[in-house]
Amino acid sequence: MNRHNDQLNRMLASNDAPAACFLNALARECNHISYQHGTTGTQYQIPLSQGRTINIPLAHYSLLGGHEYEFPAQVTAAQGEDSELITFHQLIELILEEPALVGVISDQQKQIFTDRVRESYTNTCLAAEGSPYGEVLFQGALNFSTAEQGLLIGHSFHPAPKSREQFSQQDAQKYTPEFGARFPLIWLAASRDITLAGSSAGVSVDSRIEELLCHDHALQQAVENVLERDEVLLPAHPWQWQVMSELESIQTYLEQGKLRVLGEFGAEWYPTSSTRSLYAPNLPYMLKFSLSVKLTNSIRNLSLKEVIRGTRLNDLFESTSLSESLGNGEGFQLMQEPAYLGLVDLQGNAIDESLVAFRDNPLKQSPEQEAVVLATLTQQNPYGGSSLLASRVAHLAAQTSTSIQGCAEHWFSAYCQHTVVPLFNLQANYGVVFLAHQQNIVMQLEQGLPVGMYYRDCQGTGYTDLAFELFSEQLSDAKQDVENYWNEDKVRRYFAYYLIINSTFNVISSLSAGCDISEAKLIEILHGHLAQLLDSGVKDDKCLRYVLNSDALCCKGNFFCYLQNFNENSIPDPSVIYFDLDNPLATVKELSHA
Repeated sequence: MNRHNDQLNRMLASNDAPAACFLNALARECNHISYQHGTTGTQYQIPLSQGRTINIPLAHYSLLGGHEYEFPAQVTAAQGEDSELITFHQLIELILEEPALVGVISDQQKQIFTDRVRESYTNTCLAAEGSPYGEVLFQGALNFSTAEQGLLIGHSFHPAPKSREQFSQQDAQKYTPEFGARFPLIWLAASRDITLAGSSAGVSVDSRIEELLCHDHALQQAVENVLERDEVLLPAHPWQWQVMSELESIQTYLEQGKLRVLGEFGAEWYPTSSTRSLYAPNLPYMLKFSLSVKLTNSIRNLSLKEVIRGTRLNDLFESTSLSESLGNGEGFQLMQEPAYLGLVDLQGNAIDESLVAFRDNPLKQSPEQEAVVLATLTQQNPYGGSSLLASRVAHLAAQTSTSIQGCAEHWFSAYCQHTVVPLFNLQANYGVVFLAHQQNIVMQLEQGLPVGMYYRDCQGTGYTDLAFELFSEQLSDAKQDVENYWNEDKVRRYFAYYLIINSTFNVISSLSAGCDISEAKLIEILHGHLAQLLDSGVKDDKCLRYVLNSDALCCKGNFFCYLQNFNENSIPDPSVIYFDLDNPLATVKELSHA
C-alpha cells in the first residue's frame, strides 16, 4: 500500500475532515444537536426517533462550532443497551429520515442531496489521496500557487464543500486545483463586432492583452501575424470552451468565420482554490472565467454586471483618496479586476459563458512569497495532526522562544490588524463593502506571521450611502446596479457574516484547536480591535455596533440551502437562507470568566 493510501485510511478511520464539514454545518443550523460533556471528553449527539442517538466523540470541542471529531460514529438504542458503529453514508441516511432534524422533504430532494454529499465526500478523499503536495501542505511555508492548490477540504461549514456536478473525475484531474492541475489556455480570434469589453484607469483591454503577450513569449510567438484586422485575441478556459462551443451563437460565428480557434498554447495556468480563477507565475494578470459548473451552492458563471463592478471599483480607487487607505504596496492590498472581455450573442446580449475578468497579479515579481489563502491556513488536516495555521504558529514560537499560546495571541492580533480592521475601516469610514470570506483573503506572511493581506474577488463589492455621499461623482452610475447599493440591513447581514463568522471565527477555532488557547481569549482580542476602531470615531458605526453588541449575528445556512437545492445566485431573496447565530462578541466578558 502506497503512502497516499496510508494517509487516506488514517483520514477515514479517525480525522474524517469532509464529515466534519457536514456535521458542523448541521449543528450550526439544527437546534436539536447537543453535546454531552464528561470526564473522558465531549460527545456530539444527534437524536433520532424511537429514542436512538448518534454519538460521535470530539477530538476538540469548539465554542464557535468548528469541532474536530474522532470517528467512527455509533448509534445507541433508547436505553443505551446496544450500540452499532456506522459509516458516514449510513449517518446521512439516518439524518434524512428524521423530519425533526431536516423538516419534511421529498424523496427526490433526499436523493439529490445524498448524491451530492457523497460525491463531495469522495472528491475530498480522492484529493487527499491524489494531491501532489500531501502532508507538506500542513508543515511549513507555502507560496501562492501551492496554497491555492492545497485547499483540500473546502468550506468548513457546508454539507458538500467539494461538490462539482458537471465535472467527471477525468475533468477534475485535469482542471481542479486539488490535483495540482495546470494547463495552457485555448486562444480564440474574435471579430471585434461580436466582442464586448470593458477596462478602467484609462488602459484599454487591447493594451492589457498586449501586456500578457509581452510576458508570455510562447503565446506571443504562437499568435504573431495570426490576427486579422479588427480581430480580438480572446482567452478561453479549455473545459469552458466545450460548453461555449455548443451554443447556437458560437456555432454560427464559427461557421461565418467571425470566431476562429487558434489553438491551445502559451503559459501553463494553475487553477486556484475557486477552480475558475487561474494563475500563471510572473504574468501581470490572473484570469477569472465563467465556469458552468455547480460548485457548492451555485453555478459559477460570471455576469456582465459583476465584471463591470470590478472596473468601477478600480476606477474608484484610482481617482480618489481611497488608495491612501491601502498599504501602498505593503499591508492591506486589493487584487483589482480592472478589465473584462467576452462575446455577445446573435441578439447582441452578453454571452455569460464567455466572460473573463482580468485580475491584477501583485505576486508577479515575487511568486515565491509566502501568500496563503485563509481557507488553506485554517482547514482541518485530513492526514491527521494540526492545521497549517497551528504549524506556522508553532514555527513562530520556536523561532522566538515564546510559548505557543503567546504566539497564537500575537498571530491573531496581527491578523486583526491586517485583515479585520482594514476591511471594517473601508466600510465604516468610506462606505465600501467587501464580501471577505476565507477564499477571498490571502494572507501575506513572513516567518508565518501576518504582515498584510490581499483581498480578491472585486465583484463581491457594494457601496453604502456613505460611499455615494463621499464619491458621488465617481459612483454616479453605480446605483443603477441595485445589487451594488447596500443598505444598513444588507451590510449587517452579508459583510458581518463573511468577515466575522466565515473568516475570523474559523481562524479562532483553528488556533484554539491546535495551539492550546481558549477561543474566549481570542474573541476578547477581536473585540478589542473592533472597539478601538469604534472609539476612533468612524463615520458610520452602525455595523461595528451591531457586531460588538448584538445578541445574534446573521449567518448563512449552507446546510439547509443545499438541502433545499437552492441556487444561491438566482433565488429572488438570498436573505431567506440566513438565520440568527448567537454572538460571542456581545458576551465576551462572560466568556473570558467562564
